[in-house]
Amino acid sequence: MKKVVYSISRLNRFGNTKMTGVGFITGSDLVIACVSQKGNPYIRVFEDCVKNCHPVTGRENEYKGAHYEIREVEVEKNGSYDTREIEIEYSVWYKLV
Repeated sequence: MKKVVYSISRLNRFGNTKMTGVGFITGSDLVIACVSQKGNPYIRVFEDCVKNCHPVTGRENEYKGAHYEIREVEVEKNGSYDTREIEIEYSVWYKLV
């Protein structure tokens, strides 16, 4: 496990969400600690995130890239629920400490 400082941004039509902090890299995954809107702590894992990141030119031990997740969302339509898959894009930056 390697310790990193990270910045993860999610851009969508509703705005920008940014998470920063200290996390860990285990193999090809980025593991970070988060707090939910209700205040409950949990651990978030971005699987295979490290494979998609490349070194930043001119900077030592810094990497950046994009990470994509596919999630299922239930949408109510005419009294019934329809399940759709949406793709979420994250912009990832991290530096080895």
